[in-house]
Amino acid sequence: MIESTDPSLVSASLRMLWGLLIVSGVILIIYALMKKRFSFVGANNNSRIQIREVRHILPKKSLCLVEVDGQEFLLGLSGDNITLISPLEKSKDQSFQENLAAAKQNEQ
Repeated sequence: MIESTDPSLVSASLRMLWGLLIVSGVILIIYALMKKRFSFVGANNNSRIQIREVRHILPKKSLCLVEVDGQEFLLGLSGDNITLISPLEKSKDQSFQENLAAAKQNEQ
């Protein structure tokens, strides 16, 4: 009696299927991580809240320039804390560094 399926063909097909599932899973995990990590990139420009810049200072510590309804705010971000450092005058001519220097002078 002749069998219709060759055992080596079945095992090769199963190995190929498992390999395809593993590669697909890895691609989906990388996509999810990228989407989570870079969620602010490509944000909607019509929204009322926009993240202008983020500067990482130390692990889990950053400065963030945020615009809300045309007003800019400099925020300090840490592991579980967000602190308003200073509201800023909105100026297209000043860079982030100049805004930071102005905020430091206002504190003193």
